[in-house]
Amino acid sequence: MSSTDKKITLSEAQSWTQQWRNDESTYNAHNECNAFLIPVQDLNGVLSEMGNPDDDSDACIRAYLGVDPSDNTEKLIIVGTEKDRSGVYRDLLPTSDTDTRYSIWDFTQPCPPICDPTSALN
Repeated sequence: MSSTDKKITLSEAQSWTQQWRNDESTYNAHNECNAFLIPVQDLNGVLSEMGNPDDDSDACIRAYLGVDPSDNTEKLIIVGTEKDRSGVYRDLLPTSDTDTRYSIWDFTQPCPPICDPTSALN
């Protein structure tokens, strides 16, 4: 992950989501993840790439679950989408790790340990 802009590459996103899918069947039996703390920078970045849709639009973002294998940390990977003519929201993804037209965002932190101890949702 880039420490400057908090983006991850396409290959990192593919690795992390595959890691989640590989671990998912037994992951929750051994690890606790209730939520994610999401920096506004991630949301603003993806919205900016989508042209800053207004409140009246039907624009959506998508979040994928992943696991960073370097430290086994749960991740929420955020991408913009675009609704096609058939009504399907298509992910706005770079076509390679060097494509800079779209980004894959992640600087999320799992809860626990980054939790609100007084939240009724924990």
